[in-house]
Amino acid sequence: MLFDLRPKTSRSDLFNREDELRELDRAVSHGYPLTLVLGIRRIGKTSIVKAFLEKHRGVYIDTRGVSRRSELYERIGDGLYNSLSRTRRLLEGIRGISIASAGVEVRWRGSDSISFTGLLQEINKKGERFILVIDEIQSLRPPLSAELRSLVAYSYDNLEKISVIISGSEVGLLRSFLGVDNASSPLYGRYVHEVHVERFAKDLSKEFLMKGFREEGLKLRDETIEEAVELFDGIVGWLVFFGRSYADGMRDVEKISSMAVNLALEELNKLSPREKSVLKAIAEGAKSWSKVRSLVSERKGVVLPKSTVTRIIDKLEMISIVRDYEFLDPVYKKACKKLKP
Repeated sequence: MLFDLRPKTSRSDLFNREDELRELDRAVSHGYPLTLVLGIRRIGKTSIVKAFLEKHRGVYIDTRGVSRRSELYERIGDGLYNSLSRTRRLLEGIRGISIASAGVEVRWRGSDSISFTGLLQEINKKGERFILVIDEIQSLRPPLSAELRSLVAYSYDNLEKISVIISGSEVGLLRSFLGVDNASSPLYGRYVHEVHVERFAKDLSKEFLMKGFREEGLKLRDETIEEAVELFDGIVGWLVFFGRSYADGMRDVEKISSMAVNLALEELNKLSPREKSVLKAIAEGAKSWSKVRSLVSERKGVVLPKSTVTRIIDKLEMISIVRDYEFLDPVYKKACKKLKP
């Protein structure tokens, strides 16, 4: 169902993502050691990589919210359990891995333990292509961030049967995390294949909504569909949010839009007061560095240092909220106008 709020896990459930799947299939068939799946928030990256794994032996690991090593190995165990139908044969007999009906246990400390790198080494010895998908790896903090970066580099250089796919919405931060252009990074100078996930064009957004509502047994007026297409600008996550909300009885398009804005506002409120001030200035029309600085200083009654303004704008671009003083998501632009720095 197109309006299922959870990420898709089957290729047949995806809408118009054949090109992205084909590109990932090609990357794996060519044995590329590292592929990035890039796109803004809610564009459908997680659905694409999960559905991609349907036809491949591999594991999906979501690193969002992971701050301790024990949590990382819990996620690894969960990912292995969810992929057992495709990977059991590769996992059987590996020291430190216990397969039971209730789940997969990864013993990462003590006797008969195995590290993440050791696990990949053992799988690599089986001689079959294995896909490791890591979602939002750039959200990790030291020391785990350094360990995962080193693991990816080790796999790249030494494990020819392991293909790593990393997906992320904070595109600049992800590239910085990997450090392909940073001489101090273990991944410095490595070739990285990239797959970019784009928003739907207006005609595809309309087709997506119409098909989704047919699945729900609903027929909407063209005007309602067009209004939603304009509001959510081809971002599939918001289109799904609209479709699910409408199908569940919320018939007020503006109300659904306000609900989406409030969701975005919750995320934006995690930023610092100065970062929120800069975003609010851009949302209200500041289209240059000098105008942003002037508007923020006028409102706060304090002239921000030039370096501070530059650093904040760079960060906001790194986390893929704005680019060249334009918002990448219209919902976030509306949310930024409601910020209270």
